[in-house]
Amino acid sequence: MSNKGSTDEVNNNHQFPNDFILAKFLEVSRRFPGPMIHDEYGFDKSYAHLLGDAFRTRDELIKALPPSNINEHGLLHDDHQYICVLARSGYEFLVAFFAIRALGGACIPFGSGILPEEAQYFLSDANSCCLLVGHGLSDRAHRIGLHVKNTTSLQLTTLPISHNAEPLDGSCIEIVNSLRLDPSSPGLVLFTSGSTGPPKGAVLPKRCFTFDYTAKRGDATISYRPSHWVGGAESLIEAAVTGTKLYVLKERRGPDAVWEIFKNHTITHVLCTPTLLRTMKEFFAESICLLSLLERDTYVQGFRKMSKISCCSAMIAPSVLQFWKDLTGLPFENVYGSTKMGGAVTRASTNSLVQFSIGIPCSGVEVKLSEGDQGEILARSSWMLTHYIGNEQATKAAFDNDGFFKTGDLAQDVNGEYVFTGRATSDYIFYHGFRIATLPVENHLTDLPYITEACVLGVPDHEAKQLCGAIIRCSKDTSSQVSLHRVRSDLSKYLPTYMLPALLRVLKDTEEIPRTISQKPIKKLILRDFFGVTDYWSIENPTPGVETCGNLPPQREATTRPWDWCGLQRAD
Repeated sequence: MSNKGSTDEVNNNHQFPNDFILAKFLEVSRRFPGPMIHDEYGFDKSYAHLLGDAFRTRDELIKALPPSNINEHGLLHDDHQYICVLARSGYEFLVAFFAIRALGGACIPFGSGILPEEAQYFLSDANSCCLLVGHGLSDRAHRIGLHVKNTTSLQLTTLPISHNAEPLDGSCIEIVNSLRLDPSSPGLVLFTSGSTGPPKGAVLPKRCFTFDYTAKRGDATISYRPSHWVGGAESLIEAAVTGTKLYVLKERRGPDAVWEIFKNHTITHVLCTPTLLRTMKEFFAESICLLSLLERDTYVQGFRKMSKISCCSAMIAPSVLQFWKDLTGLPFENVYGSTKMGGAVTRASTNSLVQFSIGIPCSGVEVKLSEGDQGEILARSSWMLTHYIGNEQATKAAFDNDGFFKTGDLAQDVNGEYVFTGRATSDYIFYHGFRIATLPVENHLTDLPYITEACVLGVPDHEAKQLCGAIIRCSKDTSSQVSLHRVRSDLSKYLPTYMLPALLRVLKDTEEIPRTISQKPIKKLILRDFFGVTDYWSIENPTPGVETCGNLPPQREATTRPWDWCGLQRAD
């Protein structure tokens, strides 16, 4: 039988290959009727809608892709398994994810603000010839297609993601047991910034996100992060395969929108970031506190419907943590995770009394420290990244001899709990998922005609993990004219935006950078003496004399050049 004939046979039947995520998805679709996904982009959908749209998108893929891309079982060939996705909507991401999974492929989500040059690099790196496009992004997809056509030999197919297919009942779908998907094969690819050069595609296997629990009726969560970040993708997929009702926010929605969902709906759990908790705290103080006691209490009681406050991605500021404990009385849980590990690595007990504890390893994850009871955090699991696309050297360097992933983070063992202590090297700054090499920043600073000395270092931050801090000495006739805005503007001619300093301290004539006998900067003393930091930078109480632009400068498409944000930016 020809590939095409076999493909048509699969296309004419509502069948899934044998895969844990697809089987779990099908199971919960039969158990939870009614609307389950409430997406601010205009979608209120049930599992039947999601199944209908996923199968229609799958069928359109089969029709549009070259027959040589599909094997005799109606699945994607290994050398054509990557399908890219450009979507703002969480619902549309899920449609695309399950459509691609139904063909045995791997999903590569793009940021909605990706530039044509960046998209072309990702498509070429993954040897992907197809881009699934969400509602409202056809113009951007068209620009990407033109750039690919004019600069490469890649034959790119762009297809809309279905969002209005006829609902399909889960009872009409069967699992083909003989078509077993390899759980170690690629399932999701997330591009992450590298130390040098363009981002690397971290390949997570199909066994990643295989949640084995089923939600209780009435469980609900919020998805507020984009799908091209691990936290965004995980929150969407976890809800879909466990039967959790899902409220999806539009991109760039503020803390007011999150508060309104807590007020108007029963939310049982959310994995928060320190930034979300801080901005919600600020909105409470600036707006909700001005309301009547009765109305204010409706917001607080909505938040208290959760059993605990879970926080991930960075360390929460003590003042923010204390606010939430005082306001809600809920226990707090800190979660340490990594894109390359496919999510959570360790989890701190709600009863932990150890400051900055990241807890103990999650089930199924092995953790060790490079120097016994302290050192770099090394982690291993069956669902962590398997490799970087097309980069054997980077893949080999990412693991130790026992197959543990090198996180680049430091910790120490305190009474059986891991306590986060910083980054493993001062040569790089880990900023919101971006990796910044300090040497190029220092070199470009000293190339500026008004700067005679510069030192760049990572300043620990509760939300960004580290901020790019620069301490400089100016020529005597220009010191009063130098500002962070000017430095960032001048450096922007040579460096991508994410590498620009977020903090600036200008040395006085009588001040010296502390150095070792071999003239290496003593960065611990620099942090203490010039940035006023002994543990973490305070965004709420910045150190006098240090200029700051905040811990997350805006990503504006109008002023964005290729690779300013590693291709991970969202649209305006």
